[in-house]
Amino acid sequence: MILRRYLLRELASPFAVVCGSLLLVFTGFTSARFLGEAASGALPARLVAALIGVKLFISLDAIVPMALLLSVALGLGRLARDHETVALAASGIGERWLFTAVLWLALPVAAVVGTSSLLVRPQLYQLMYRLEAGADRKFDLTRLPPGRFYADFTGGLVMFSEAADGDERLQVFAHADTGGQADSVVFAQRVRQRTEADGRQAVEFQSGRYYQLDPTTGDTMGSDVVIRYKTLTLLLDEEQATMRKRRKAMANGELFGSTNPEDTAELQWRITAPLSTVLLGLLGMPISRMPPRRSRSSKLAAGLLGCIAYYNLLALISDAVENGHLAPWPGIFLLPLCGFAVLGLLIGLPQLSRWRRT
Repeated sequence: MILRRYLLRELASPFAVVCGSLLLVFTGFTSARFLGEAASGALPARLVAALIGVKLFISLDAIVPMALLLSVALGLGRLARDHETVALAASGIGERWLFTAVLWLALPVAAVVGTSSLLVRPQLYQLMYRLEAGADRKFDLTRLPPGRFYADFTGGLVMFSEAADGDERLQVFAHADTGGQADSVVFAQRVRQRTEADGRQAVEFQSGRYYQLDPTTGDTMGSDVVIRYKTLTLLLDEEQATMRKRRKAMANGELFGSTNPEDTAELQWRITAPLSTVLLGLLGMPISRMPPRRSRSSKLAAGLLGCIAYYNLLALISDAVENGHLAPWPGIFLLPLCGFAVLGLLIGLPQLSRWRRT
């Protein structure tokens, strides 16, 4: 019992430190992104803190497995460097005990990650989309800084202005995302925002051209339209700013009952999170076997490279399932299954070589 607590402490202590460090790094990266959007006017400053917090919790299903791998590699590596694993082996405590100790930590962590991925993750995405929709609903032309692009407006509108005249904008280009249909591009000498009699917001474009470009026409220009106008008014429909039903925010039951390969990929991604946690945690064992004279940074570098390669492959397989290039079964589960097979070889081969020498 004392030895079990000792091994858990040696693994849990670096896990807390590494997990906290990765969370700080991710928080800094996310903060830079959202603060940049707030500085450019694309996001209200009051929502920055909330979006950073939500994004941080969503990222736990990737950060925690990475932290577990690195902590196992560092913890067991420290035992090997101080020759404590040799002493344990001389006492009859070998690889099986270490394997069990890693599972004592990995299984509870995987349970937390699985709960977060399957139950909390959809709720957090709903909250994030609701916050973003609330920000889009409050359209304010004065938040468009001259010389900068302003994106994520209602209806997928992207605008750029060269100068400002009070609350109005001069030499404005605007593009509306129509979901793969004909693209609409508007140029206006002057743009202003006003409130209609019914309380709805409207954007008024003055003295410009309206281009409707059909991407399916190829070299023929018959479907393209160019209109000169004196005044063009865009009414902002609040319904377009309401939260759209997105796949990452869908309930597990909806995804399970869907035949859409994109829904299948999203559900498998959620289920894969706890499997990845156990897999990466156990992968720290062969990394910890690097020569003891190697520095701790070499183990960290090997662990980070392994995590990056794993999640990049997971993303590629997910895209293949979404696009129908890979069958729904095993789908995304293919990578964890192959990972456990490789892990078995990495852990079992040294034992097999020792057995043959004896």
